[in-house]
Order: sequence, then C-alpha cells, then structure tokens
Amino acid sequence: MGKLVSGSIKHNRHGQITYARTAAANAILTCVALALEDCIVNVPNTTAPGQHPIVTKACQILSFEPLAHNISRAILQLPAGRAVTWHPGQYLLLLIEGEEYAFSIANAPQGRTIELHIRHDSANDSAANIIQFLQRETVVRVTLPFGDRHLANLDSEAPLWLICGSTGFAQAKAIIERVTIETPSRPVHLFWGANQIDGLYLHELAQQWAQQGLIEYTPVLSEQQHDDFHSGLVHEAVLAKQLPATPPVCLIAGSPQMGWAVFDALVAAGFSPEQLHSDVFDYAPRD
Repeated sequence: MGKLVSGSIKHNRHGQITYARTAAANAILTCVALALEDCIVNVPNTTAPGQHPIVTKACQILSFEPLAHNISRAILQLPAGRAVTWHPGQYLLLLIEGEEYAFSIANAPQGRTIELHIRHDSANDSAANIIQFLQRETVVRVTLPFGDRHLANLDSEAPLWLICGSTGFAQAKAIIERVTIETPSRPVHLFWGANQIDGLYLHELAQQWAQQGLIEYTPVLSEQQHDDFHSGLVHEAVLAKQLPATPPVCLIAGSPQMGWAVFDALVAAGFSPEQLHSDVFDYAPRD
C-alpha cells in the first residue's frame, strides 16, 4: 500500500472508515475495513514459504495393473489447467464413496500424472473397495498434497537413507526420481524390505538405479532366503551398513508398527532421533 496523504481518510459518525486514498491510488485499488467486534478472517489457499496449496481434483483413471499378487499400480491424470504440484515424498487422499484413503504419491511431479501403489488382500475390506472402485470407474477425486516428511524438509547436505517396507517404496520412489535429476551427486541408499521376494514388486527398477550408479540398494527378505538379498528385518540391514563420515538423514516408510520398530532399533544403536523421519510419527504418534 502506498503512503497515506493528508486528509485521505474519512469516517462516519460511528467511527467507521468510509473513504481512503493513497498516493498510489491510481495504480493500486485498496479495500479498507474497521472491525467493530471480534471476527475471523478466512483466507483460502494461504501457504507458508515452500508449501503447496491443498486442492481437490477429479482425476481420470488411466490404468490399473497388478505389480504383485497383492499390490497394484494406479495411474491417474490430473485435469488440464492450472498445474497441481507436490513435494516428492508427500501423499494424497483418495475420496471414494464418502471415505478418505491416504496413499503416497509414487512419482515426482512432472506433467499431470499421479502414480499410486496400492496393497490389497482378502482380509482388508477397505482395500477391496478401493480396488473395485478403481477398476469400475473412470474418474476418482483426490485431495493433495499432505505430509511434512518430504524431500524439501530433509537435510539437503547429508547422505539420504530411505528405509522402506513393502509399499513404503512408493514414497522413496518419488524422492529418488527427483534427487537423481536435481542433485545426482547426493549419496542415496535404498533399504527395501518385504516378507518374500514378490513384496519387492519393482525390484528390477531399484536394481537398474543401482547399476546406473544413481543409488545404493539393499533388498531385504525376512521370510525367504536368497543369495542376492539380505536376510532378516530391514533395520538389521541398516545397522549392518557402515555409517558415512557425515551422519545420514533417514526416511522411514511403512506401516506404523514397522516405522516405530525401525525408530527404536536405530535410536538404540546410537542414531539421533533428529536423523529419523517418518509420516508415521505424525499420523500415528505414540503416547
């Protein structure tokens, strides 16, 4: 706002401002109001520096395909128009029949495509409903982005260790896609654990990244033996790795049980809690 000039404000007999003019009034139109009682001002889509506005959009369902016997990939397309973006590592909500379902966005923002990895089995009724909806319908509504444990909030100078269980890989995948393009010299180590080998449903992709020298990759199986895989729990593979000179920042992606188990194991081994990040710590905190 320009500097107010003398005599530029007028009030009525109730003390309300009825007229105001600034030295820059020819270039700037201003609205002036005086509250007579306590009030709440709602300013939609106001974001802090580095935040993206949360929006709800109707997305076209482009494809739905199995990646393993109990894991499928959905590809959605955002509508044309104003671009919708997110930080790699954030998640969205699928809005289906009055319910909200959270899923990590499995790709870094580029164009209008959203990739989701959905775990499902016969014992999970909500997952079965999601699968049936995505197979049956052509459009699904989503709200995004959510989550503070994303790439922009992870120390950009430290080595990055991504510690994943099953479909927690989706969060790691989005981060790796961005890091390997924008900061390819940053050391990244992916630790990906599952019960059996088909739980590492994009193992060939992770292998390809490792063979190209983009990341280090340690696959872990807890219920199956394989010469090329670490045996045991994923945090055991992490603890078997020699620490770099600069302490790594760690992102833990998986179920609440897995997230807190990894946290406890790493802290007990000497990791600082400030090194460890997970969405689990925010949506499923411990008392």
